[in-house]
Formats: sequence, structure tokens, C-alpha cells
Amino acid sequence: MSVIAELSVPVGDFPLGRALSATPDMQVELERVVPTGDNALPFFWVWGDDVETFVSALNDQRGIEEVTVLDQFEDGALVRAVWTEQPSLVVGVLESKATLLEVRSQESIWLLRIRSPDRAGVATLQQYCVDNDIDLRLNWIHTLEAVEAGARYGLTDSQRETIVAAYESGYFDEPRDVTLEDLSEEFDISSRAVSKRLRRGLRNLVESTLFVER
Repeated sequence: MSVIAELSVPVGDFPLGRALSATPDMQVELERVVPTGDNALPFFWVWGDDVETFVSALNDQRGIEEVTVLDQFEDGALVRAVWTEQPSLVVGVLESKATLLEVRSQESIWLLRIRSPDRAGVATLQQYCVDNDIDLRLNWIHTLEAVEAGARYGLTDSQRETIVAAYESGYFDEPRDVTLEDLSEEFDISSRAVSKRLRRGLRNLVESTLFVER
């Protein structure tokens, strides 16, 4: 039976880690990523005021052929990376036949949410990390049925968590009880990142409810 699991690894044990270590105030977020043999982790968002340093550090990272800033904002950017070789952890994900649903940096760790065909696939990934000196930790694992209540609306965990927090804290009230800046402090990300999560999550929620019949 398919399972969803959340895992964490130190910043340095995940691709992009060296660049993130050079810019510790930056945050990186990938959502619904399907690694392939051709190119791993091609697109990701970086949030913070030091995009140039992050991109420069990423260009110097082993296994990177090219880094392109596709779109830049006041406090972040959409970045595309072309890899010459598969990062070790991604190889482990591929071999376990899992799919990366969400990846985001949080202080000194990366949080990964994966979908695996079964628990054995997660165990395979854990053993791969042991064999390759990757400090992977399993935070939780649930069957797909146990998380369908939120997933059926097309929401990632971070989108659902942000929407719920915004609702409970009065962000949708008139007048608002909290601001994007308040929410950004709660989640330790930029206000623009909070805004994007809300917009993406609400878009998915509308598409999965109001437009189902259409």
C-alpha cells in the first residue's frame, strides 16, 4: 500500500546544501518534484535578499553544469539548474522508486515529503543513506489513505498548514487580525513565500472543489 513519509537531512547532505550554507539566511523550496534520469531538481524557489551569492555558490558546486535565474523578485527568485551527475540522495530516491512531493529548507535541515509504493521503498531509501553516509531521519510515515483528507484537494502539507494557520489567526477576517509579515515570522520564511503558498493553495482548493464538475 502506498505511503507518505516525511524525512529530514542536514543541509550539507542534500543537493543545494553547499550554496545554502554560504547564504544561511536564504530559504529554498521545491514542490511536487519527480526526479528523472535526465535532470534532477531542475526548478526551485529561493527566498531572501542574497540571490546573487546563492546562485554563485551553486554554480561552483560539484555536479552543476549551469544555473539560470528564470524570474527574480524583490526577495527571491525562480531558479533552474542543470546537473551533470545525479546528486547522491536523489539517486537513493530513484532507486527506492519514491517520488519527492515537497522539499524545503528549514534552519539547518531539509524537510522532504515523499510518496513511496510501500513501506519497503522507504526502508530501501533509509538503507541507501546508511550505506552512503547520509544522515537521513524518518519523522513520520502514514498510509496514503490516512492523508487523503488533505491531499484530495491538491494541497501540499505546507500549503494546508499555511492556509489553516492564516484562517485560525484571523488573516481572512475583515479587518485582518494578522498580516503576511506576522505569518512569515510564524513560519520563518519571507512574506512573499507565505503569499505564494496561500495563492497556490487557494488555487488548488478552488480547482478541486468549485470546478470539479466542470
